[in-house]
Amino acid sequence: MTTSIDKTSDYLSTEELRKLNRYFQNQKNYSMALLIEFGFRTLLRFSDLERFKWEDILDMDELTLNEKKTNKRRAIKVGGVLKDIISKTYELMGSPSLDCEVFDYTLRHTNRLLQIGAKEIGIRKKNISTHSLRKSGARFIWEEFNKSDESLIKLSMVLNHSSSAITRRYLGITKEEIADIYEGFNFKL
Repeated sequence: MTTSIDKTSDYLSTEELRKLNRYFQNQKNYSMALLIEFGFRTLLRFSDLERFKWEDILDMDELTLNEKKTNKRRAIKVGGVLKDIISKTYELMGSPSLDCEVFDYTLRHTNRLLQIGAKEIGIRKKNISTHSLRKSGARFIWEEFNKSDESLIKLSMVLNHSSSAITRRYLGITKEEIADIYEGFNFKL
């Protein structure tokens, strides 16, 4: 039995994310460019991202929220890079009122914009959605920590998965990647 997380959306490489971000920057759609950064770096679902107002994120060192899907309280440290991106985007957007929503598109419209942007930059065979940002961030962390079991366990907790097996499927860890571990035995005793 397959779960809905198997193929609902694909993850993007950091290079694909950079290109997609640049595409929206060039289109002067700074909200979408920020969404890419924010979704990737916070690992939040769109249902949580869409609730943020500028006053919730501008100049903040930590974001605190109750996740909409799980209703679990979550605190997220805002790194210096993301904090700087938020500040610059706020200025580029003309310093909107602090009580305005940061991401004011619907889920459907946002997904459509991501798909159009992906097509424009040459990403053709991937299913792109807002969830791709969360998956891409999780995949990035897993790879940065050398694809370790420890990183899988921590990601399971951050993503609120019930097991690391679900996180493995979520990250799209392929049979080829699992088979690659046997390459380490390519020596004689």
